[in-house]
Amino acid sequence: MSVAELARWANVSYPQALGGVNWNSVPEEFRVLIPRDYREMIDTFGGGSFDQHIWIHSPRGRGEPYDLASWAIERETALELLWGAGEEVPAAIDRESDRLIAWASTGDGEYIYWVISKEGSSPSGQRIAVQDYDGDWEFFDLSCSEFLLRWVNGQLDTNLISSAFAKFENSFIRY
Repeated sequence: MSVAELARWANVSYPQALGGVNWNSVPEEFRVLIPRDYREMIDTFGGGSFDQHIWIHSPRGRGEPYDLASWAIERETALELLWGAGEEVPAAIDRESDRLIAWASTGDGEYIYWVISKEGSSPSGQRIAVQDYDGDWEFFDLSCSEFLLRWVNGQLDTNLISSAFAKFENSFIRY
């Protein structure tokens, strides 16, 4: 599964470069390298939503509705506060060595993260965590595009991300 397949599903031209993202500044800001398929996805789609349900956060600029840096910082701070206050940390997350970066969210209040090693500077982009509004978690060993393609095709084995509001109309809407 790939960004090209996701683009075919959404009837979006591939490849295309929307521009506007300075990828060289992103690793410095997050102290990690953003997964390759996410960069390819943003270059193809930009930021926006799949079926008006999963919103992709983009590093296109602060002040945009789903700015990657703003969401990542907000969610990291929120998780530290929750976990510091005693909320249970999922066993699959090592607070000492893992960093969670929110790269997408849903209209139902779920957050979609990359789980990235703090020590490593190059995540595989193959480990995704989903947290719902009740604090429940699911983990997937998938890339961003694989995760999204399985969701839009109804093949993602998840109890957290609702497809009740998704129309699965092969739509991507840029913000």
